[in-house]
Amino acid sequence: MTRVLGATLATLLWVSACVPEGLPAPPQVGDPAPEFEALSLDGQRTVALADYAGQTILVNLWATWCAPCRFETPYLQSVYEENKDRGLMIVGISVDSPSALDLVNDFLEEMGVTYDILLDPDMVSTDVFVAIGLPASFLIDGEGVVRFTRLGPIPEGDVEFLEALEQTLE
Repeated sequence: MTRVLGATLATLLWVSACVPEGLPAPPQVGDPAPEFEALSLDGQRTVALADYAGQTILVNLWATWCAPCRFETPYLQSVYEENKDRGLMIVGISVDSPSALDLVNDFLEEMGVTYDILLDPDMVSTDVFVAIGLPASFLIDGEGVVRFTRLGPIPEGDVEFLEALEQTLE
């Protein structure tokens, strides 16, 4: 067991030493939210995160083919329903291809999603947020400051998420 842990640690150190300095990192708590814009679900207008200025928003990058996204979406919908009257907006950013619009709409209907959805078929959001996988979530306060980040799904009842949400909505 100790031998395996030692080998694992050595591998992690070796891999981390190979990452060039200066590469972008995902936004961290306390950072300003990155600028980003995408198409509205109906494809009729461009929406920028700046359009939500003054509101608490949870930006969630997802795709219909992402199994953890399917797991997480019902929970996010319930969080939205419980907190929308307190000022929470959720902005789901679908990175599905343009040909998958029917799949996106089917997914949203199946999951009962009522929060805002933007379309990003070119996956610009994954570059802007430096998301190395899906889902990826970023809680942003009304001043445009990141208050919580999660690369991977937010499990139901996640204490760290709920505390950050509560503090941000106060």
